[in-house]
Amino acid sequence: MNIKDAIRKADNAYITYQQACDTLASEAQKYIDWDDNVGCQHFPADGLCIMATLPDNCGIFGMPECVCPVKSFFESVEAGSDISPREFKSMSI
Repeated sequence: MNIKDAIRKADNAYITYQQACDTLASEAQKYIDWDDNVGCQHFPADGLCIMATLPDNCGIFGMPECVCPVKSFFESVEAGSDISPREFKSMSI
């Protein structure tokens, strides 16, 4: 096994993953007007998820940082309307 080649391939795969996550997060940001720092990350048990922080003033109790599966999120916003913090929380894992 060529370890240098394996390291290079792993680095390139990670960069590709990060770029894909950034693209998904940018698209999700278009539907979230209550958090300016939407992210995307893969969680081992849940797959790709959109991450957002709920605003303090929305009256939703629990963890302010929520993660929602990408598929559920984009199915929810297909109509093109923004998603509320309460809707996002209800879809969160």
